Amino acid sequence: MNSPVKKRIPLRAGVLPSLLSLILLAAISLALNACGGKLVKETVAESKVADAKPAVAPTSLPMWLGNASRNFYGTGPWSADPLQIVWDFKTQWSSGRLHKDPWAGSGWPGQPAIVDDRIYFGSTDARVYCLNSKDGSVIWSYKTGDSAKSSPAVAGDRLVIGNLDNNIYCLNTSDGTLVWKYKTGLETDSSPAIVDNHVYIGGEDGFYYCLDLKDGAVIYKQPLGGSVEGGSTIVDEKIYVATEAGDLYCLNREDGTVVWKASIGADSNSTPAVADGYVYTATEDGFVRAYKQADGALVWTHKAEGGLNLKTKEKTGFWASPVVSRSRVFIGSNNGYLYCLSGKDGKQVWAHLARAAIWATSPVVAGRVVFGDKSGWVYALSAEDGKLVSEIQIGENVDATPAILNGRIYVGAFNGKFYCLK
Repeated sequence: MNSPVKKRIPLRAGVLPSLLSLILLAAISLALNACGGKLVKETVAESKVADAKPAVAPTSLPMWLGNASRNFYGTGPWSADPLQIVWDFKTQWSSGRLHKDPWAGSGWPGQPAIVDDRIYFGSTDARVYCLNSKDGSVIWSYKTGDSAKSSPAVAGDRLVIGNLDNNIYCLNTSDGTLVWKYKTGLETDSSPAIVDNHVYIGGEDGFYYCLDLKDGAVIYKQPLGGSVEGGSTIVDEKIYVATEAGDLYCLNREDGTVVWKASIGADSNSTPAVADGYVYTATEDGFVRAYKQADGALVWTHKAEGGLNLKTKEKTGFWASPVVSRSRVFIGSNNGYLYCLSGKDGKQVWAHLARAAIWATSPVVAGRVVFGDKSGWVYALSAEDGKLVSEIQIGENVDATPAILNGRIYVGAFNGKFYCLK
């Protein structure tokens, strides 16, 4: 840190009249006496500290889990009343390449972006929507080629989102017009991150992409040996991303080269969480693991057990992503449990059993954990002990991740509706 610049009062000999000089000397003498004989010199740094104001909480959620580091989950305060619907918006229905029956609403992972009283989200009806956050009215919509399950990322007047039609779309946020699109080898469920006018996103074609936000030009394209369905996390100029081939990568953000690679044992649909020197990830075979951020060394492993009697081989698996708050890891499982684990050693702090499988990621905001399950319920739990604070049923399959701002919950369901709750 540079030394603070000191403010000096220039005094030039012979300029001040004698009377003014005497007054100035008297004032200095009084200041010395008041300070115990020591002259206190004001500095620019000290002045700023004295005038400092409390930090203002962010007022937007421009991308998946708030930012490229995936660690801003939203803001309160919470209402003292039980959860209730403020407004809802009905999407359209559309069939697609991978589904002949019509789909509507938000799918996994599907967290909306919120910027300047506008909500942006992709829908399984093959559209990207922009709504007024106050009343849910439509500002614009854009028709893509297939389901838009990815979470959008917004930077300035640009919105970027992946799609099941193998394209990455960039739209103008003011009116939804197409700016550019880039065609990958397969569909893209991964949620993009935008940093320094670069778009970072993994593809199911096994590549990790860095694109120019301006025109979609490829800056680099790093092969990973397995498809990417979860998002990536960017911390300290490093990118952390997991693959279906069972690997966790740390890449250089500048050029995409591999810093280290660790085996995670099975397919991962999770976005890694990075906190306290650890990288946390989860896999479809039911494990949460922690690795050292520096070199990828395994620190601990936690296996999900019990829960709902689901007749699938992945009955205890994870499709949700871990979030970290106060050195605790929160994640929902396909077995219906929402787990709270110690970030240090992976020991279970508490677990809450929902009514159905949990694919939605669970943001922690103002002491509450919020998530949905496949039976259409949305829950708010105490982050401290896992006790139920409030719940509401809104529809079927709440696989999408809720976005929370100013105590309001914005989330889509697979019944063709998008909701604002409080």
